[in-house]
Amino acid sequence: MGVNWGQNRRTEPNEAVSLLEGLLIECDAGAGDTVLVGGGPASGKTQVQNQVVARARELGVLTLTAAGAADERDVDGGVLDQLLASPALPREMLAAADGEDRIAALCSALHRLARERSLLIAVDDVQHVDETSARLLLRLQRRARSAGMLLVLTQPDGWYSGEGMNFAAQPHRYVHLTPFTVEAIAQLVPDHGEAERIHGLSAGNPLLVSALVDARRSSVDDGPVYSDAVQRLLHRYGSPLREVATAIAVLDTDVTTDAVAAVAGVDPVEAEASAGLLVETGLVDGVRFRQQPAAAAVVGGLRGSEKVQLHIRAAEVKHARGLPAPEVARHLVAAGEAQAEWALPVLVAAAEQVMLGDDVDFATRCLQLAASTTAASWEQQMISQLLAKITWRVNPAAAAPHLAALREAESLDQSDRIAVVRQSLWFGDRETFESALVRLGDDLEPLHPRTAAELTLAAHWHYGTVPALSVDASDPWMRTATTLASVWQVGGSEETSVCAERILQNCRLSDTSLEALATAILALAYDGKADRAEGWCTSLAEEAEYRGAVTWKAMLDAIGASLLLRRGEPATAAEAASRALALLDEPNWGVAITYPLATMLTAYTAAGAFKAAAGVLRHALPESVFTTLGGVRFLRARGQFHLATNRGLSAVSDFQQCQRILRDSDLDLPAVAPWRTDLAEANLRLRNPTLAVELAKQQLADTTDSFSQAVALRVLAFAGDTGARSGLLNRAAEAFKESGDRLELARTVRAINQLGQRAERSAGLVKPVQVPRQPLRPLTPRPVASRPEPPRADPDGPAAIALSDAELRVAELAAHGRTNRQIAETLYITVSTVEQHLTRVYRKLGVAGRSALAGELAGAGQ
Repeated sequence: MGVNWGQNRRTEPNEAVSLLEGLLIECDAGAGDTVLVGGGPASGKTQVQNQVVARARELGVLTLTAAGAADERDVDGGVLDQLLASPALPREMLAAADGEDRIAALCSALHRLARERSLLIAVDDVQHVDETSARLLLRLQRRARSAGMLLVLTQPDGWYSGEGMNFAAQPHRYVHLTPFTVEAIAQLVPDHGEAERIHGLSAGNPLLVSALVDARRSSVDDGPVYSDAVQRLLHRYGSPLREVATAIAVLDTDVTTDAVAAVAGVDPVEAEASAGLLVETGLVDGVRFRQQPAAAAVVGGLRGSEKVQLHIRAAEVKHARGLPAPEVARHLVAAGEAQAEWALPVLVAAAEQVMLGDDVDFATRCLQLAASTTAASWEQQMISQLLAKITWRVNPAAAAPHLAALREAESLDQSDRIAVVRQSLWFGDRETFESALVRLGDDLEPLHPRTAAELTLAAHWHYGTVPALSVDASDPWMRTATTLASVWQVGGSEETSVCAERILQNCRLSDTSLEALATAILALAYDGKADRAEGWCTSLAEEAEYRGAVTWKAMLDAIGASLLLRRGEPATAAEAASRALALLDEPNWGVAITYPLATMLTAYTAAGAFKAAAGVLRHALPESVFTTLGGVRFLRARGQFHLATNRGLSAVSDFQQCQRILRDSDLDLPAVAPWRTDLAEANLRLRNPTLAVELAKQQLADTTDSFSQAVALRVLAFAGDTGARSGLLNRAAEAFKESGDRLELARTVRAINQLGQRAERSAGLVKPVQVPRQPLRPLTPRPVASRPEPPRADPDGPAAIALSDAELRVAELAAHGRTNRQIAETLYITVSTVEQHLTRVYRKLGVAGRSALAGELAGAGQ
């Protein structure tokens, strides 16, 4: 390969091994050489040498190895003795080592040996070789090219042009190891994407690459492996580089080397030199770790007390240099100490700033540390007020104690009053809410119209009304809010939908806008715009999750579940509501817990899953719930459950309580609770059709809401004149379709189909067909057009036109072979009730008993 005196070749470890293997082959042909392999700590020098030694032994090359060590540098002939320890050396070689001119004799003997067979002499860390051994290596280097002798000597950066000048002055090749490229790593792992990931973590540093590749091959978590490798890499450097690396990791931001030196406690010149070496390792870029896991590995290796002191020094350095408050506070929080006089205002300022980016957790930790550093009552009160405003977003129950501090404060600014309004609403403290809202309107600082509109809609959401606010009612924001709030009286309309879109497009998701946005979503749904409503709800829930606002996310997911229920998917709705409920502990839900619970209860009832519905009723609710519209929704859902399980009197009690709550506030909100038609349906089930008709007519006369009108029409269809039944049911179906409630629409269409089947059967057009029994499917509502029920006339009363929901469920289970006891356990009713239902079913369908039910209900399974 010719003479290469000092040729400098920069290459990565894999290419260096290939180069040295080529020189081994030439050595075997009688052409020797000397290669000095350089690189920083953990650059792969030892690994390259080991691979070459292994390859030499495979080729049958006589191999002598040794390694220098700093603590053995004064041991005369220490490395020489390692070389001669090889059992493959001839005996006369050992005899030459005992002569008077030991170095000359050994050099001659090894040179003669290399002319007879190829010889590899590999010395690691040649910078630590003792003087006698160095003399031998220099003599061999000068004679290597005249025999089959290859010398491979590894040494660190800087040694080659310093203490290593004696070796550099002789014929040699110099190979400087560079980091692995992605392509080189890809030769070690099959997945190119994985190779890129490893390169990103290691910057090609051989020690780190090797650790990560080994972890990949062993299919183990490479997190601990990587951390350990970073620690080993820094340990090889020793002081002061290790201290500088630790300071850089703790600071974790772009600062000067002077700042690093101050935190590390070293001279600035040493800090700059050490930072330069860290850049060469690939771990550091400038004065910051390239990868966060590497910095975390360094900090993770610190002892507790050492970590505290480093973070305190880092906070002092950053504060002195005027860095932003969150940057300084991060170190104070990590240390858990804030004794300096400047620490308290820094922590408070940091909390306020990070809340702009929705970092509730860090803001809370800043304020909690600030509270622990002061005994002054006014400072404690100020901190408590801030905690009250930021904690609610993720932990409303934890914010409750701070609400008391806000109420007791002598003076509150506007943001404090808004926090009182927000939290008192959530926990159903109506008196505090109303007084705080009135004071907001009376403040010298005018309330922003958007905030006033949002709080107005929140008041309507929880209580159906709002205290008189000293705001301009003609303002576009207030006009929009007032119009949108009318959805609870008149139902969905083009006008409420327009206002809903305005609110959704102009109100950013926040503590004050949550109920306003929820109102807008439901207004779209009530106007038959289910897709728009669901799209907005999903988008806002994703935003809440991204911003870490668990409370917002839980509420929006509960609204999303109610939309699924309106879509006619009770099973999916129940699951979604259950997931929403689980996002917050029950105390954190406050009075808003009624929203997921009401949806779950209604969904389970509609699906006939009465045991699951009964389980919902076991949730303990705060007493203040039953002063809110959420409580009214829950009572209505509970009444429907009682009605479906033949507890008519209990249903009447729940519907009457809905009536009392609304009347106590002088409200009539049919879109929330059409209590007249609910009572009418209950009275119809209790065989009191006269009162049912009266209540249904009252509802029709008192409201323009399409949903409550539809319910009233359906009640009149079953309670009134049989001749008008078909027309009333069709009108009810159209009204349900207009309201967008597909669940109730399906129920009404089923009744229409049953009516048509009865007419056909009476005319002899439909004959029962016996079909094999099918496995029982989940009792979830299906489109009723595919499930016609052919009833028989019952002379006992107007309700006999079709099977009731309860009778239908019992009949289906009986048709599938369930015993009366199994049916009772499934539907959460008594065996006696099952028997009564079956008796009425047999009479209505005109069948003799259970064996004929499968044929009568055959249409249900098609």
